[in-house]
Amino acid sequence: MPSHDRPLGRRHLSRRGFLTAFAALSGGLALSAACGQPAAPAKPAESKPAETKPAETKPAETKPAAAAPTQAAPAAKPAESKPAESKPAEAAKPAASGEAPKKGGTMRVGFYVEAATMDPHLSGSKIDRQVYHNLFEPLLVLDTKLQIKPGLAESWSQPDPKTIVFKLRQGVKFHDDTEFDAESVKFNFDRMQNPETKSLRTGEIANVQNAEVVDKYTVKLNLKKPDAALLATLTDRAGMIISPAAVKKFGADLQRNPVGTGPFQFVEWVKDDHLSLKRFDGYWNKTGGPYLDGIRYRPIPDDTVKTQSLVGGEIDVMDYVAPRDVAMLKGNANVQEVDVESLATFNYQLNTTRAPFDKKELRQAVAYALDVTAIVKGVWLNVGVPSNGPIAPSSWAYDSSIKPIQRDVAKAKELLKAGGKPDGFTFNCITNNIPINVQEAEAMKAQLAEVGITMEVTLVDSARLAADQNARNFDMTSYQWSGRPDPDGNTFQFFKTQPGSGVNFAGYSNPKVDEILDKTREVSDQAERKKLYSELVKILQEDMPWIFILHPIEPKAFSPKVQGYDPIPDGMIRFKDMWLK
Repeated sequence: MPSHDRPLGRRHLSRRGFLTAFAALSGGLALSAACGQPAAPAKPAESKPAETKPAETKPAETKPAAAAPTQAAPAAKPAESKPAESKPAEAAKPAASGEAPKKGGTMRVGFYVEAATMDPHLSGSKIDRQVYHNLFEPLLVLDTKLQIKPGLAESWSQPDPKTIVFKLRQGVKFHDDTEFDAESVKFNFDRMQNPETKSLRTGEIANVQNAEVVDKYTVKLNLKKPDAALLATLTDRAGMIISPAAVKKFGADLQRNPVGTGPFQFVEWVKDDHLSLKRFDGYWNKTGGPYLDGIRYRPIPDDTVKTQSLVGGEIDVMDYVAPRDVAMLKGNANVQEVDVESLATFNYQLNTTRAPFDKKELRQAVAYALDVTAIVKGVWLNVGVPSNGPIAPSSWAYDSSIKPIQRDVAKAKELLKAGGKPDGFTFNCITNNIPINVQEAEAMKAQLAEVGITMEVTLVDSARLAADQNARNFDMTSYQWSGRPDPDGNTFQFFKTQPGSGVNFAGYSNPKVDEILDKTREVSDQAERKKLYSELVKILQEDMPWIFILHPIEPKAFSPKVQGYDPIPDGMIRFKDMWLK
C-alpha cells in the first residue's frame, strides 16, 4: 500500500512552523505572479451572472400558484438559478473524439480526501456527493444551465403554493431488486424528518409538513408554507431516494452498504484505499450509458502524488486540481484540464455556543485580523475570488456591492478590548490534513498572531472533521461547501436557528436572520428575494458566525481517454454517459 494511503492522524502545528512557512509563502507571492500562476482561469466573477442577467434566473418554483395542475416537468420552469450567460464549463469541455461511445473499462478517480459516509441523509461532505450522483438518484436533476429537469419524478405540478405533486417513473428498481414507488419516497422523507435519524437534511426540508402517498406512483408534498427553493433542493441529497429495504436491513451499517437506483451500484469500500462501484445492469434509463464497467474512487491527499498519478496514467480523473497545479496541467498535452464554474464557498465556522466565540466582538476581531485577499492570492493562487458571504458570484443572488471584509489591524485590536481580551486570546481550529488546508491555516495563524490572537491548529482526516463538527467539538472549523443552485441551499440550513440536528454547526441564532430566511422561501419575486439575501449577507458580516474566505472555481483534470464529460456548475462528476476510448 502506498505511503500516502496511510490513515491520517491528528497532529498539531507549532507556531514557529507556521510563521516560518508563512514567511516563505509570503515571499513567494511575487515569484508566483512572475511565473504566470493561473490567475486568469481562476476568476469566476468574470462571467458575473448575478449582475448581468438576474432576470434570466427567475424562479418559477417560487410561483407555485401559477403552475398548471397537470404540468409536465420540462414546463415547470424551475430553472430559477441558471446562470445562462456564464459558460466557462462548456467552453472548457474535453474535446470529443468523434467516436461512438463504447462499453467497458473502469474509471479511476483520485479524490483529495476520504469519503465520510454513504448515507445521503447523514452526509455533510462534498466528496460523498461525488459518489452519490452515480449511486443514487434524486427526484429532480440539474442540467448544465442549472435548470431543473425530471429525475425519478417524471413530472410535477403545484396546484397551490403549499402543495407539490410528483408523478414518479414506473419500472425503476433499486440495486437490491426492490421496487421504487411512492411508498419509498414517503419512507425517505419520514426518515429525514425523524429526530432519531439525526439527518443533516432536516433544515433543507424544514417546510415539508409531510409526504403523502396519492397512489402507487404519485406522491404529494404538503408544505407548512410556500418554499421557493424546495425544487432546487430536491436535485441533491434531500431528493435522493434510498432503498427502504436496505435501511431496514442494515440500520446504522447503511453508511457502508448504500442501495440506490443510480446507474452504478456499490461494491466495496476499503477505508483509505478505495471505494468501488459497478455498472447496474438493471438501470431504468436505457438511453445512452452507463458505458463503464465500474468506477474506482481513491483518496490521494497529497496533491503532488495525485497529479503525478494522473500524468503517469495511474488514475483517469482528478476531482479537484490544486491551484498550484492548474497552470502546469493546462500546459500538458497529455491531460485535459477543465475549469468548471462553481457555486462553492470555502470558509470557517465559529462555535458561537461557547467561549471564546460566544462573544461577537471576538469573532469580529478574528475577521478583521485576517487578510482574505492575501490568502486568496498567496494560498489559492487566485483560483477563485475573495468571499463576501455564503453566496457565490455565479449565483443570481450575489450582491457585488457588498465587499469582502478588509483587514484592519487597529480595528481588530479595538474589538479585542471590547470583547474583554485586550491582550488577545487562544483558540483551536480543526481542519483537513491536506496541503492547501495546512497552507491556509499557516497564513491565518501568522496574521492573527500580529494582533495577539493565538490560533492552535489540529489536523484531522475527513471522518474526524465531520464527527467534531456534528458534535460541535471545536472552536473554529474549516468548512468547504460546494454550493447549491438556489441560494437557499447556501444559507438557510447554515444560519437558521436549529435546536436539533442540522449543519448550523456554529450554533448561530439571530431572530432577524430567521425572519429573513423564512421570507426568502415565501417570496415569489426574484428581485425581492435578492434584496433579502443582500440584507442577510450584511447581517452575517456584522455577526460573523463564519469567516468567509473564498469562492473557488472547480478545476478538474482528465486523461485523454475520458470522453463524454458534461460539466454542471455544482462540481459533481456524473459518470452515466462518460466512457473510455
